[in-house]
Amino acid sequence: MHFIFNLIRKNGFTLFFLGLLFIASILIFRYNVYHEVILGKASTNIVGAINKQTAKVTRFFNLPTFNKELQEENSTLREQLYSLGVKDAKTKTFSKNDSARYQQLYSFIPTDVINNSIIKSHNFLTINKGSKNGVQVGDGIISQNGIAGIVVKTTANYARAISVLNTDNQINARIKGNEFFGTMIWDGKDPRYTYLIEIPKYAEVKKGDTIETDGKSPVFPEGIFIGTVANKTIDNVSGELKIKVKLKENFANLKYAYVVTNLQKIEIKEVESTDTIKDTQNVQ
Repeated sequence: MHFIFNLIRKNGFTLFFLGLLFIASILIFRYNVYHEVILGKASTNIVGAINKQTAKVTRFFNLPTFNKELQEENSTLREQLYSLGVKDAKTKTFSKNDSARYQQLYSFIPTDVINNSIIKSHNFLTINKGSKNGVQVGDGIISQNGIAGIVVKTTANYARAISVLNTDNQINARIKGNEFFGTMIWDGKDPRYTYLIEIPKYAEVKKGDTIETDGKSPVFPEGIFIGTVANKTIDNVSGELKIKVKLKENFANLKYAYVVTNLQKIEIKEVESTDTIKDTQNVQ
């Protein structure tokens, strides 16, 4: 204790100066928008680099499991390519004409999930691809098991996405087969389940039915598997069905994903931005 007091006595002015410097820095970055933006980008890059190295160590010990999952996904993709008449994807070069032929509306960028939370009410995930790789705000993120999130922020090398497990996130989804669609939300409790709401109570729904994306928003392609119906109840307020959905994706073990970019997203937003009451009246 005597040593600490002597240290403070000898270096009092230095410590006092460092304290004032620390307080001044906080005030500058908190109340100056420019400095706040710079700090935000720098912290995102630093945290992203740390998470990237941590993720490498974790993936090393989980390689057998990941390899098996990738093998299963490659098998499924090979079947889909065969249905399109493509016998060897390695030797097949796709052109713009092929994109039109196969009605390609989306591009897919492979990425690693280097940071991911599931225990909060507002969960986010970080990926190791950014704007220099073509990632844009508003892009969807999917895994081999379903949807994972939506990009909300990018830097050159990294991107931050709002997770499916976020109480603020609302995603269009439907029941496969009867085509009834609604909004998928998370209640902030169990990361294994979400809820599909705004479904009419007369809709035929049974346990085990598939829940998938409906393609009504420009974020996710149509028909991506999300999960299966666990149970259903009738909401006392709205009188509509509230369907509990068991997610296929295990978010606690989410490592690999794809960034999905709608190639016509800008055009869709442009035409939708012209919606007005006057325009509707002119059409009628």
